[in-house]
Amino acid sequence: MAKIEVQSFFYDLLHCKDKILTTFNEWDGKYEEDQRGALVAGIREAPDAQLITLLINIQKLAAGYERIKELIDQAEQAEVDAAMSDEDDDEDDF
Repeated sequence: MAKIEVQSFFYDLLHCKDKILTTFNEWDGKYEEDQRGALVAGIREAPDAQLITLLINIQKLAAGYERIKELIDQAEQAEVDAAMSDEDDDEDDF
């Protein structure tokens, strides 16, 4: 498994996730009886500032996961490169 160093933005991702879930939980409680469903009702009834904050947090979360994917790809490529280098060294020994 590729090793990835903990980055400072990981904590931002957790914060964004918590903020998003808090908003959704608030809507679940406030609009649980609404026929539209809690998410639709929450989006329709929420003040603009709350929606903007929610969308910013979702965007940050998505961007953070994209950065994690890049880190995983880099770590995996480094492992492949190291394995290929080891194979080349073994071939040179013969």
